Amino acid sequence: MTGKLIQGAAYTGSANIQGGSDITFSDNLGKAKTSTAFGIDVGAMYRPSSWLRLGIVAKDINKPSFDNSAGGQFKLDPQVRGGIAVNPWETLTLTADMDVISNRTLTPGIKSQVLSVGAEQTIFSEMFSLRASAFKNTADANSYITPTAGFGLRLWALRVDVGGGYDFRERGALASGTVAMTF
Repeated sequence: MTGKLIQGAAYTGSANIQGGSDITFSDNLGKAKTSTAFGIDVGAMYRPSSWLRLGIVAKDINKPSFDNSAGGQFKLDPQVRGGIAVNPWETLTLTADMDVISNRTLTPGIKSQVLSVGAEQTIFSEMFSLRASAFKNTADANSYITPTAGFGLRLWALRVDVGGGYDFRERGALASGTVAMTF
């Protein structure tokens, strides 16, 4: 079980679009209404053998909410995700996980239920990690499979991870990186 403090910045606005180019939505968002809420996540993992792990997590089970500038509130609905990890040998991990229930999005009529699959191969006593994966929103028939890849470096207590992917429908890349010290 994990408790978390979440700060949300909610924007409320609208824009009429008649066509054209160089449309900027940010001009119509207005000022952010910032508020803080407390969230609760609960999870469990079961390891029936040394090469197999099963897990499930329920996020935001207390439905934290945030104020918006129009006087209303945005509420985070609970999300449940389950997964499996298989280690066919010590240096390779194969994973699959999926949202157990479909999730409401901020876009009316669009739901999200993401299926993800991936693999991680470590080399040189886990000094380097190479990752390849993909995900798809199975609740949206128009969604594409998004491939992702990444690598990690571990030197003593230092950990560096970089990952990215490409969304073919939006024709855009996504990327993330972390630098951490473990003690």
